[in-house]
Amino acid sequence: MRFASIGILAAFRSSRADARRRRLGGFTLIEALVALALVLAFAAALTPHLFQSRRIVSDAETRVAAHVLLRTLLDAPFDRGSLARAEREGELDDLRWRIVTYPLSAPTVQSEQSALSLYRVVASVSFGRDQIVSAETVRLGRPE
Repeated sequence: MRFASIGILAAFRSSRADARRRRLGGFTLIEALVALALVLAFAAALTPHLFQSRRIVSDAETRVAAHVLLRTLLDAPFDRGSLARAEREGELDDLRWRIVTYPLSAPTVQSEQSALSLYRVVASVSFGRDQIVSAETVRLGRPE
């Protein structure tokens, strides 16, 4: 009987060593599923933000073109005689622009040739879905 008890003890010790090696060797199925669920939850939370930032970056080229067109509209030479309540609009590629001038109530400035008045010039460029860039300035022009 002595041999039988040694054999049982040896088998018990080897099964405990195998179980210990299995526990140290990797993850259980539950641990792997929990890790996968956490990764999926983070991905689901971040996906809308990633798509929004991608849309913003893709619209950057159009936004820059709108700013350049707006600056060009304000810097372009204009007829000083046709500023009184003038309105112009147009379209360039997918950019829609509009310029409106309003007379300002200020004293007229006397120059060598004729009297000049102040006019408020408002320019706006719209693009994309309800996106507008606008700027305004004050110019001198001949009153009508």
